[in-house]
Amino acid sequence: MFACFYIPDFAVQAVLLRAAAETRAELRTTALAILDGPPNLPRVFATNATARRAGIQTGMTKLQVETYGGVLIPQSEKIARPADPILLRKRVLEEEEYAQAALVNFAGRFCPRVESTCPGAVILDLAGTEKLLGPWEKAARTMNTQAEEMGLEILIAMAANPDTAFLAARGFSANGVLRPRPGCAWAGIFIAAGEEAEQLASLPVDVLPISPEMLEILKGWGIREFEALAALPTVAVVERLGQEGLYLQRLARGEIDRPLLTAEANAGFVASFEFDDPVETLESLLFILNRLLQELCSKLLAAALAAQELRLAVELEVRQIRRDQKEEKYQHEWKLPAPTQDRNLLSRLVQLQLEKTTFSAPVRRLSLEVIPVKPRVAQENFFAPPSPEAEKLEITLERLLGVVGAADANGISCVGSPCLVDTHRPGGFAVQHFSSVDATGPQFFPKPGRGGRARKDDATVEAGSDAPVIALRVFRPARETWVELDGVRPHFVRLWSRHWRVLAASGPWVCSGDWWNGAAWIREEWDVALKTPAGPGFYRIYRDRIQERWFVEGVFD
Repeated sequence: MFACFYIPDFAVQAVLLRAAAETRAELRTTALAILDGPPNLPRVFATNATARRAGIQTGMTKLQVETYGGVLIPQSEKIARPADPILLRKRVLEEEEYAQAALVNFAGRFCPRVESTCPGAVILDLAGTEKLLGPWEKAARTMNTQAEEMGLEILIAMAANPDTAFLAARGFSANGVLRPRPGCAWAGIFIAAGEEAEQLASLPVDVLPISPEMLEILKGWGIREFEALAALPTVAVVERLGQEGLYLQRLARGEIDRPLLTAEANAGFVASFEFDDPVETLESLLFILNRLLQELCSKLLAAALAAQELRLAVELEVRQIRRDQKEEKYQHEWKLPAPTQDRNLLSRLVQLQLEKTTFSAPVRRLSLEVIPVKPRVAQENFFAPPSPEAEKLEITLERLLGVVGAADANGISCVGSPCLVDTHRPGGFAVQHFSSVDATGPQFFPKPGRGGRARKDDATVEAGSDAPVIALRVFRPARETWVELDGVRPHFVRLWSRHWRVLAASGPWVCSGDWWNGAAWIREEWDVALKTPAGPGFYRIYRDRIQERWFVEGVFD
């Protein structure tokens, strides 16, 4: 058994799908026409039933529709029902692509074998799902109910072969005639095996995938319905119309049985929106972003996946562009600490980021992309939510970034978890984003001694030894100082506004690195004993050979 989900007036429903539930319910009772074509002469491409009853026909120009009281509604504004009876809307292919993808994803809830037949129609192979879905009448009612919850008005046709189901859904919806199975309580079409020709007999031949030339020939013969085409002698049809005529006759009889060209649901988790007129206010951006996030989260829930990363791309409207300059773009990426399907969390993260961002031009286009992974599995608690909650941590980190900034003067992130880096530079570290996923990369640990080289005079002891350990308390940042040399060795060191004489000095130890990436460093280190009022003090000093400046790195304890 095969089922066809067909969306009547697909271009109109694609416009309504992204609207809010209240707006969608209101527009379904309002005359709405979709315009397409060149900007200087747009014509009506599609209409809903209310517009057709008002006299709006496909192919009418915008001027002709305006004589009926048509009003053009911008894509970027909230749709409100005006006093005029007819609303006009420009056709947007991205909305139709999204609606088709949503239909494919919806069909994937009931079986894995789904064919995207044409815009507004998908075919499902229900073989083997009888025990899962139950009787076909009950399954159809469930499908209709869930489709209405998503904002889709679909017509369901079931037949023993896919083409019969598709032609029945397309033909009966076009004529406004439904032929439910006797005793069936759902508004759909059920064609049992062997009844294909009888059930399809009243459909017009233009429902078939027929060329204009072939349609003209059939109408010249007086053949306008499936019944007349199916009754023609097969040999005579082949002699006069060839293989194309035989194929159309077999479709009219419901004799073609073919495999489905299955489509993969949830091929991409990307949602975008382009404004007719660029916007500048944060409220307008958040209104559209919330809709895009709702679409992505619905896809994630349907696919039993969760978002691990969220990427935002904003294209700005730059009116004066030099030849060597491209349109300005803004991009931001969130690496979430734990996979989530919470739209409110993602919306809050985007809002906090946009509140601290200033754009140099109005926004022309928005795009959101989600990197999906399997949802996390956590031990639940009957009386309290799991603690700590990674979602609340992410919101807190975004607020901290808004206060302290993203990075310091050295380019190191200000918020995150410290980690070691693969370098011999003393004190080298990085700040990485908090994540619930264990790092799989190599871990780097410093070797004993300076610059990764071991020295015999280093105060290192083996584990479990009772020997005393000398600790170096590092000053962060290192204190800049002044050193007087006696030849090449330190003689006096200025520390805390006083000059201290050097009792003993050990060194120098020279280390360097990063000369290959432009961040070169060269250090000349000394361990010195200074004469202080409290007794000898042991410090580590070094000279930056590039800046020719002295620093006190720390004190030995």
